[in-house]
Amino acid sequence: MPKPAHKKFSSTNKLIGFFVCIIGLLACSSQKNPVLYQSTFDFSLFKQYSFYLSDSPFYSSQSLSHDQRNRIEIAIEKALTKKKLTYTEPNKADFFVTYHITKGSRKDYQAYNKVVKFCASCLQANTWHQQNNQWHVYKHGLIIDFVDPVKKRSVWRSISPLKFETKDSSAERNMKIMSAVNTMIDQYLTK
Repeated sequence: MPKPAHKKFSSTNKLIGFFVCIIGLLACSSQKNPVLYQSTFDFSLFKQYSFYLSDSPFYSSQSLSHDQRNRIEIAIEKALTKKKLTYTEPNKADFFVTYHITKGSRKDYQAYNKVVKFCASCLQANTWHQQNNQWHVYKHGLIIDFVDPVKKRSVWRSISPLKFETKDSSAERNMKIMSAVNTMIDQYLTK
């Protein structure tokens, strides 16, 4: 006796659904976060980095607690150490690392851009390269910039979602920060 058509269809759908899920998971795992950088900048000059001091305009542009700053900076230090870059005093740095958690406020984001001299309209120029055309700013995203200390201007930027939830423990928030930082910094390549 032949099987009913709806059972054959159901098995086929399950098999197709399974393959679609696998392909989706593979696509998500290989997806990179957006990175923008100035293509004419010589990143091979970057050997030592620093963070801005607490009396700098950058520091005052952030409304982050000391705990949040420490979590982000420690995650950045670990990620840059993997890239063979070393932390140093600000006056010896080849570049500064800055960061910003977007809060959905255009004014807040513009204030940060002003401090790191990030020019969104400059992205149309030939000197900026975009590794991923999915660039957009969203609420609760962590932005990392590498700032040229001479021109005091961002030359590299990436953004990653933090996906914080109110129920997250301190350890869970820390893991989300480390994951976001690692995802972004892993895409930094020296020329």
